[in-house]
Amino acid sequence: MRPATETLIQLYQNAEISSHIFEEPFAQTERFDLGLRMLLLPRETERYAPLLQRIRRLKPNSLYHLEDAFYTHYAILKLPDEEGDRWLSLGPMLIRPPSQEQILALLTTLKLPESLFLQLSAYYDRLPHIRETEVFETIAQSVADTVFSGRGSYTLKHIHNSAEPDALQQLIAQRDPLQEESVEQRFEQIRQRYELENEFLRAVMAGDAKGALTAQYRFARFASSLSRMPDRLRDRKDLGITLNTLLRKAAEEAGVHPYYIDACSNANVIRLEQCSNEIQLSRLYQEFVERYCELIRQYALEPYSKPVQDAIYLIQSDLSADLSLTALAEKLDLDRSYLSALFSREVGKPLSAYVLEKRILRAQHLLITTPLSIQEIAWELGIPDANYFARLFKRETGATPRQYRENNRRKM
Repeated sequence: MRPATETLIQLYQNAEISSHIFEEPFAQTERFDLGLRMLLLPRETERYAPLLQRIRRLKPNSLYHLEDAFYTHYAILKLPDEEGDRWLSLGPMLIRPPSQEQILALLTTLKLPESLFLQLSAYYDRLPHIRETEVFETIAQSVADTVFSGRGSYTLKHIHNSAEPDALQQLIAQRDPLQEESVEQRFEQIRQRYELENEFLRAVMAGDAKGALTAQYRFARFASSLSRMPDRLRDRKDLGITLNTLLRKAAEEAGVHPYYIDACSNANVIRLEQCSNEIQLSRLYQEFVERYCELIRQYALEPYSKPVQDAIYLIQSDLSADLSLTALAEKLDLDRSYLSALFSREVGKPLSAYVLEKRILRAQHLLITTPLSIQEIAWELGIPDANYFARLFKRETGATPRQYRENNRRKM
């Protein structure tokens, strides 16, 4: 493969977009779809045969956009100037993540047990979401331009809704019916899953970390009993992605601003993929739950009226903005006195005191976790005068910003 191609592929891998090189005798084929077919057909040795037959038929000097029946998208091309036949695939990626109904319909079509729903949902959660077909094709064509040395040197072809499920269904039909789950078993597993999930969500939404951890442990044990993937560590990481998704859902329902949810969720995914054993994952799951419960206790807006929620959204979204009562009332098209009285009654403190509290909390975080200067932190908080910021900070915390940074960094 050309160095330029390798560099571009590495860039996409750094962006969590997978790639795979196919060549005879087609070892590690599960890397193509990140184990999806192994999940669906754990006992079938020929699960990738229909896919490989299709790849062998791909023509040279062509870029193929494959959209398969599993709602996943791939860019596939035959590498030129290679010794022997080699193919490059980019994906899987999602343009429109499948709904719960679509996932269940897929399992029904393939005559697979609905107890696979949890693992299949986790699989989709960890795929990159491209959102637009045009974005996917731009990514695919950037690779093809590099591989084929120019846009005019290859042809773009689309393959939609492959007939592969028909071949998979033939494999499924060969299974030993004695090994299959009964309808009653499948319904019972689904019932248990939703019961445990709802118990967990209720505890998280209440900010009850102890109750949430108990429910999370029961949910994790149940999910592990349904595990199908051969890579146990990957399976456990997928469970962590599912856990993170449920926690996001609970935080959204509780009214936490998306700014805080995204920051927490993104950090969780990065740390999840860095784990190298199950002990680290178990500790991380506990941190996930505790962190989201704290987030909900601190930032949940559900108890507040719509005007107060909107005011808090504006404050939390940009602490460097003009957050005076007059400015916020103008942005929300509300009477200044009305907003002041409503905010004080519902939040239990004046709007100006709430803004100051959030700015001080943000300053404490920046002092400990960043090398920003005192002046830069003051600007981040919408306070142009560093000396004034330092006086406010000492009044609220009992220490100057510099003292706070030194004392707390020594404890880390």
